[in-house]
Amino acid sequence: MHILVYVALFVAGIVIFYGKTLLKALRRRRRLVKLIDQIPGPPSYPIVGSALNFSPNSLNFTYQMEYYFRTFAEQPDNGGLLKIWIGPVPIIIATKAETIKTILESQTLISKPPEYGIIEKWLGQGLLTSTGQKWFQRRKLLTPTFHFSVLANFIPIFNSQADVFLDTLTRHEDGRQFDIFPYIKLCALDVISETAMGVSMNAQVGENEQYVAAVRRLTELIWHQMRFPWLWLKPVWYGTGMGYEFDRCVDVVEGMTTKVIAERKKQLQEERELEEYDFETMGKKKLAFLDLLLEKQEESKLTDSDIREEVDTFMFEGHETVSSTLGYFISTMGNYLQHQDKVFQELDSIFQGEERDVTPEDLKRMPFLEQCMKECIRILPTVPLIGRYISEETKIGDYTIPEGLTVMIAPFATQRDERFFQNPDIFDPERFTLDKVGKRSPYSFLPFSAGPRNCIGQKFAMTEQKIILAKLFRKYRVISMLTDLENRGLPELVLKPSRGFPVRIEPRY
Repeated sequence: MHILVYVALFVAGIVIFYGKTLLKALRRRRRLVKLIDQIPGPPSYPIVGSALNFSPNSLNFTYQMEYYFRTFAEQPDNGGLLKIWIGPVPIIIATKAETIKTILESQTLISKPPEYGIIEKWLGQGLLTSTGQKWFQRRKLLTPTFHFSVLANFIPIFNSQADVFLDTLTRHEDGRQFDIFPYIKLCALDVISETAMGVSMNAQVGENEQYVAAVRRLTELIWHQMRFPWLWLKPVWYGTGMGYEFDRCVDVVEGMTTKVIAERKKQLQEERELEEYDFETMGKKKLAFLDLLLEKQEESKLTDSDIREEVDTFMFEGHETVSSTLGYFISTMGNYLQHQDKVFQELDSIFQGEERDVTPEDLKRMPFLEQCMKECIRILPTVPLIGRYISEETKIGDYTIPEGLTVMIAPFATQRDERFFQNPDIFDPERFTLDKVGKRSPYSFLPFSAGPRNCIGQKFAMTEQKIILAKLFRKYRVISMLTDLENRGLPELVLKPSRGFPVRIEPRY
């Protein structure tokens, strides 16, 4: 009898304890829903949220998101926020400079959201995905590797790979149209592999095709899982076969990086023993991002796994984002030939018909090319969404965002705000003259994000792109076969064209 009493009391205690916990959870949930319901957004349903509204077709999904931005987020009185329920989880989308400033300038809201979890399975906890103290330490450690003196060491690589890119285009000088995007992607991959790892993949001449295909498929699978909450469940993810395909692609990419790290480590050790490598003066050899990390390995206690995370991160961001940005710019210039011809005139005044490499001094004399690049990124931002995890309850405008939610910043909408950009759908490079830039909010244009977690490689990316573009437009006049409206962007991890970038090229000389 006494035993039954003890059992009953024990069960009652558990019920009371977990009942209180459950009650607290229900109250938190009720408060969250009440706060989030104040933010405008599309209709949602229990359990699945708004996910059933989304088209599985990426192009149709693009139209849906544009409709939501214009219907809910661009209204003058809503504070520039939009909510979308992905299953039982609300995602907040910020579209106006004022709301974005609150998020990006914060020293505490620096963590990436849990939706980036699938990216961690590929990139680990590198600079893109790490949070908190680990991120601060890595950022401090890596910042010197993007110093101008290191960047200058990469300029010969940018030039040489741009030359290979132009060589691959000579077969298309007959005036027939072709898709230039595959050539751009391979060029960007060769650049980033040589600068990041110290070895050229020779992707432009047909080598390492397995790695190229694996990276392309990984980005597709990641975006697919992010959009559909039922794929967050492992049984479903693997039941569809996508999980196994994802794992195979990760193995291919990691295998390549791990092999290169081991070989480079051995090579650097041999060079040290022969006293052929001088890190103080940058030595006689080209210094790769990987070399800098290996040199810092002992003092910073980086493991080989830590180094692989950062190299994989740099490879991904330096390949995917750069290739899409270049593709959209070349296509856009092919639709605005008057601006392209003005770019050529600027370049011709610098090089005067001489076929030589681009120097750091030359880059300073290309203001109109840079204005055109920025205007293209404004209209067609390569990174369509920038995520932040709300680690503490935050007031954004008139709304309170509870702790634990994800806010996605949408540069596509922000950079078309008519308060800062009149007639925002019109391509106008004059928006980026120095006097006009100074009059706008720095959060109205986010090519490399902003605040403490801005893109560490922005100078690297701009220098690489300017050199490739300067060489391309000195040699060819490019004519696009599709307008932007005929070739809508697909918002995956980075913006991709729905129909490639079909162009014709005409030799300038």
